Amino acid sequence: MSMPSEVVVVSTDSTLRDELQSAAQSMGDQQPRVRHVADQTELMQVVRSRPPGLVLVPFEDDHRHVAAIAAELQTAQPPIPVIGVFRPNGFAGNVSESAVLIAALRAGVKDFLRRPVSTTEFRTLLESVGDENTVRQDSGPGTFGRVVSFISNKGGVGKSTMSVNTAVGLALRHPGRVLLIDASLQMGVAASLLNLRPTATLADVAVERDRLDEVLLRQLATAHDSGLHVLPAPNDAIAAMEVDDTLLARVITLARRTYDYVVIDTFPMFDSVVVAALDLSDRAFVVVENVVPTLLGAVTLLEVLERIGFPQERQSIIINRQQRIAGGLSLPDVADRFGRPIDFVLPFEKRVMVAANSGEPIAQHGGRLSGFCRVLQQVVSAVEDEVDAGQRTANGTNGASTLSQQDPTEEAQAW
Repeated sequence: MSMPSEVVVVSTDSTLRDELQSAAQSMGDQQPRVRHVADQTELMQVVRSRPPGLVLVPFEDDHRHVAAIAAELQTAQPPIPVIGVFRPNGFAGNVSESAVLIAALRAGVKDFLRRPVSTTEFRTLLESVGDENTVRQDSGPGTFGRVVSFISNKGGVGKSTMSVNTAVGLALRHPGRVLLIDASLQMGVAASLLNLRPTATLADVAVERDRLDEVLLRQLATAHDSGLHVLPAPNDAIAAMEVDDTLLARVITLARRTYDYVVIDTFPMFDSVVVAALDLSDRAFVVVENVVPTLLGAVTLLEVLERIGFPQERQSIIINRQQRIAGGLSLPDVADRFGRPIDFVLPFEKRVMVAANSGEPIAQHGGRLSGFCRVLQQVVSAVEDEVDAGQRTANGTNGASTLSQQDPTEEAQAW
């Protein structure tokens, strides 16, 4: 198994030096060369002269330096993986450990190494870096998958139906390149909507968190016959307690290195897990029904998204199960209440409920006559556009994309 032959540590901590030296020596012939540099300036001098296979950076009083180094080394050719080194419960009392780690992951930190450093964890880390190089060669250089989340202010509006069918629609176009994560931990239904009997769930991922890498993530995911890979929610609420925001952030970060598309179904309540999913999402699809109490709650949800720093330009509104009924709000009225256009309108269709009950997703079996499927394909194409835009941005070109150019009000009236 290929492992980095040289590791650079950005630290003058003699205790950390001793821990790494002991762990490396215990690896025998496979031990890497471990070099120590004092600061980021010295690190960049080393990178320019002889790029290492891995860089370790311990968290110190200013946590931002880990993210800064990761962001800079992401621009190297090829990118150099950065590992954050931390001591559990070693942060100051007023510092959220999960918030720091999630911010580091978002900046490009690949993984974390706990202190005191053990030979087993150090070896596993080196092996995962070697495995990732293989995965990156298979999936294309310098590309990262896009992450989209489906959220709602209440259950029962069809959020899970939308996330599952969007993921299936993507998988039919890109077999083996799409991962659905059911992060609705307390009431996940993705497996049943797909008629799957998974061999592993997010609870099993939690058990393997210390050796989790891209290869293991693929092994734990369950394959659907549409070409979709699925990480289902835990089987019960007790097992769900093992899945926290830090683990989900790590899963998402690994997934977007392995898959072109990552679709996340969430729990209809704002907690740290949902916020972690949104923090790493390129776009959030807000699913609502055209029912006044639900719409009023959705208005509040949109305000919350703004307050937590998830801007409007990364949001799309989906009206699900649209019907013309007496006393119902018109779509222009709904858009007026939201203060913005509606991006997608899906009509009510009994066949969607039949598909859900049978575990045969309508995206796979709906046919061309389904108005629901026509708009669903627009949602799927919008996610593809999101990936294309991200790749254009990575290549230094204009990455702007338009998710829905047509007026959804006009299409809904046609139904």
